[in-house]
Amino acid sequence: MEEIWPQLKHWVEGDVPFAIATVVDATRPSPRGIGSVLAVRGDGEAFIGSVSAGCVETEVIEAAKACMQDSEVRWLTFGPESGFPWEVALSCGGRIKVRIERFAISQNDALKSSLSRHLDGKERGLLLSYGKAHCLIDASGEESGDQSSIPVGLLARARDHLKMGEETREVEWEDVTALFRILAAPKRLFVIGAAHIAIHLVGFARVLGFETIVIDPRKSYARADRFPSVPDELICDWPEAVLEGFELGAEDCVAAMTHDPKIDDQALASFLNSEAGYIGALGSRKSHDARLKRLRKSGFDDASLERIHAPIGLDIGSETPAEIALSVMAEVVKRKNSPRK
Repeated sequence: MEEIWPQLKHWVEGDVPFAIATVVDATRPSPRGIGSVLAVRGDGEAFIGSVSAGCVETEVIEAAKACMQDSEVRWLTFGPESGFPWEVALSCGGRIKVRIERFAISQNDALKSSLSRHLDGKERGLLLSYGKAHCLIDASGEESGDQSSIPVGLLARARDHLKMGEETREVEWEDVTALFRILAAPKRLFVIGAAHIAIHLVGFARVLGFETIVIDPRKSYARADRFPSVPDELICDWPEAVLEGFELGAEDCVAAMTHDPKIDDQALASFLNSEAGYIGALGSRKSHDARLKRLRKSGFDDASLERIHAPIGLDIGSETPAEIALSVMAEVVKRKNSPRK
């Protein structure tokens, strides 16, 4: 869902009222998962995001327009036996439940400022909806918005929800269905090495909403003019030195792509010592066996080394640099989405 936040930021800062539709329940096969968002501008003439593959958006937009008129929260269910005509059913055969609510925050300067900051995608937060009241809770537990209109117990539960790293979810509280909406920073992909495959990999990753950090100590490679899609950060230094400045976590991924042990091994060691969600390394099985021997000598046991995906990427018969990059990105996405299965 985070792919719409930068666009939504313009509406927030421009005092443009809007309605948000959120997938709050989904059964597979469904086109979008829980937390997916579609936002509709107050005049109904523009929208961003999606809650399906396009098959139910028209119905959702019409409901959003109604929400803008009366400020009432609405729910729509799409799928088998949902009560809608066949033309707005999900083509995949799945079922989704969509919550639709109005946002008009121009009179709430504290919420506007906090929400605008979080929509930059750099900070994790929770946007709590309770009837017509909205409150944003940041990672430190600080509240901004209509917190005086929200039960103290519900605010405490929302803070715990954010702290525990849970995802977007509806919660029943005092006969009101509240929504805990997670505003999460985009997942990060660290690319070690800036050769041909990395150039294509950065392009795929940025299209898919990943923040990209490319690290390469070789000056001739670490040049922005080599990238049609410039990474968020391009750092010409050794991975060991660079990665000391990052707090690596479960949302982070790394693709070691130089095929040079002096460079790749540094990065792999840093990520193996973290909770990183995906660790991949370019190279043949023979070169990977040699890599494992080196890393064992550095103190890593077999359980840790099993975390490395090598040869990197899904087997799609890749031959060109672009195809190899596609296979790597496919494996990263597969790993990212695996908890949903």
